[in-house]
Amino acid sequence: MAKAELDILLDKLSGRLTGDSKFYATNRYGKTVISNYPKHKNPKSITANQKANSSSFAQISKQAKQELADPARRAYWQQRYDEYKSTAKPADKYYFTLRGFVIGQLATNNKETN
Repeated sequence: MAKAELDILLDKLSGRLTGDSKFYATNRYGKTVISNYPKHKNPKSITANQKANSSSFAQISKQAKQELADPARRAYWQQRYDEYKSTAKPADKYYFTLRGFVIGQLATNNKETN
């Protein structure tokens, strides 16, 4: 992916340049980036297991959002996350955000119950 300093006219450019374009522009971290258009999988080739994983992750993400919206539950998760960060070794740190930690814990709990 090439990085370019674009003119102020193109600063907020995003999307395809034409309908059949192979390139698209997007803003990432405050910079406009022009890249190849992503190749999406054919929806017909998605397996039942992939659909199940996708819907499961959507449900867990929604549940995590609800958990973090409640101040009492957020405090509980923040305490657990702080304990995790203080006890985990640097090589073992997988979660860099509270939201990611909550999603990971809910997914683990969901996997254990099924």
